[in-house]
Amino acid sequence: MKKINIHTYIVTFILLYVLAAICSLIGYANNEETLVLTPTTEFLLKLHSIVNLPTNTIGYSEMFKGIYGVIGGLVLNVMLYSLVFERFVFCVKSLKEIIMSKTKFSVRKRKQAILLIEK
Repeated sequence: MKKINIHTYIVTFILLYVLAAICSLIGYANNEETLVLTPTTEFLLKLHSIVNLPTNTIGYSEMFKGIYGVIGGLVLNVMLYSLVFERFVFCVKSLKEIIMSKTKFSVRKRKQAILLIEK
């Protein structure tokens, strides 16, 4: 595994943390039955179950009660998702480089073949 691009990881962490915090607040409002359902809040409410998936499955919030359990679980989830997203970006970039190098090589070969034919 290559080095992790820390810039991509930090940017992804910040963006996902903001999204996860908004989804958690919407989930809390839904539990308290004070949520006004609009298409946006319905989408974020469905996204709430995905964002909280790993730590809720293992019971992290039950192990640590209170605000530490909620924020700690949220941070762990976002760290995991940020790492997965950064690795995905790395794979896409490396595949793009491989494809670009192959196309440059094939274009160079075609140009050489055309030059040989013209001579």
